[in-house]
Amino acid sequence: MRLSNVNITVKDKGLSLLSPNQALPHGKVGVSSAGTDNEVVLIADQAQIADFGTGPLVNALYDAFAGGARVIYAVKATSDITGLIGNITATKTGQGNMAAVGSPLDSYHVIVEILSNGRFNTATFKYSLDGGDTETDAITVPVDGVYAITGTGITLNFSEYATEPDESFKAGDTYEFKTTAPSASINNITTAINALLNSAYTMEYIHVVGPSSSSVWTALDTLAETAVTDKYKYIHFLCEAAGPSAGQTVSEWVQSLITTALSFDSTRVAVSAAIGEIEEVNTSRVVERNAAGIISGRISSIPVMRSPARVRDGALPRVKSIRPAGLSEEQIALLNDAGYITLRTYEGLTGVYITEGRIMAAADSDFQYIELRRVMDKACRNLRQAALQYKHAEADGDLTHLEASLQQVIDNMAGAGEISSGQITIPEQDILGTSTLRVNIRLVPVGIMRNIELEVGFENPYRAS
Repeated sequence: MRLSNVNITVKDKGLSLLSPNQALPHGKVGVSSAGTDNEVVLIADQAQIADFGTGPLVNALYDAFAGGARVIYAVKATSDITGLIGNITATKTGQGNMAAVGSPLDSYHVIVEILSNGRFNTATFKYSLDGGDTETDAITVPVDGVYAITGTGITLNFSEYATEPDESFKAGDTYEFKTTAPSASINNITTAINALLNSAYTMEYIHVVGPSSSSVWTALDTLAETAVTDKYKYIHFLCEAAGPSAGQTVSEWVQSLITTALSFDSTRVAVSAAIGEIEEVNTSRVVERNAAGIISGRISSIPVMRSPARVRDGALPRVKSIRPAGLSEEQIALLNDAGYITLRTYEGLTGVYITEGRIMAAADSDFQYIELRRVMDKACRNLRQAALQYKHAEADGDLTHLEASLQQVIDNMAGAGEISSGQITIPEQDILGTSTLRVNIRLVPVGIMRNIELEVGFENPYRAS
């Protein structure tokens, strides 16, 4: 109980000061070996990623944090497409053999090398899951010839030479094969995405992890448009193009992607053809895969108006080189022109960079670049929230207040450097008869110096004209 007095309440935020223009979190949908299907999990600490076990979603989450993401909404999609083990190539002088069985939990490039001669319980071997970049210590071939590679879903089955068991395995013998990761059908991907869209979370975009086809991109384009019209969620998707198939040359792969792009365009679907050698955070292996996870981290760590390709922000972390091997600068340019996100290098700079933050939009679209998509979506979210405060209000008394509220959104974005300027126009109209107010809003985006031309020459100061 207090005696009556003069009490003062200090009101905050009256100056309308700008908050940091931090990007919204993004969503990520993919397949993993653990976790609950179609459950939205807010991840703000890398330690939480272990709850998803292993697999493509796990890799993409680690990559995104390495790229700069701080908060991600992750959803495990139901896997209904099993990972496969490819044909084994054996190079050997020993008379024994090795097979591989199981359902791989991820994509691996497995090399098994015999280190010392012998049979079961005598010969030793080592293995690599990343094509030889990292290897295990020596392991004795088990007494029954069965060795399960922990955490991969793969079991190695060694077989002895029946006639002379001691001649089964010779030092230097190698067995090599690749696996594909498990994945989800478009129906299961859609279910996982709807878990995100039906949640209370607001996000900028959704990264669909794993290689996908143009039919999936088309379905996602429809989902994005429906999210806007039905749920007022202004989002776009980041997808991954498949890498070269077995036996496909680099030129054939590039041409197939270009051909696919000719029949698909969307202002809300970005597709990464940015394949690189990536050093994994969780395993230290160096693997070849799409860099979309790291790119998603870069996008989520920068303001909405900034190109993810801005050189000043530095090379992409943990990307060691561009793949597939032999991809030329001319081919990268062709893929970029077709609308794909790609990787590139710069003479004189170390590391690998994003070529452009492309979206698969038509050549005459305003939304060919991710930064323009992000700016417009943020403006739409904020302008809609401001306008909602005046729904069912009296036009005679609140029209000027509505205009001022909308202008405040524009001024805040301009003050944060997210747009150059904006203009609001409210034309004369029959609000009484239609119960509808039409407001025209135009935004001037920030210019991006995509090309810089320098003219350099010598000059004689004594003979200057």
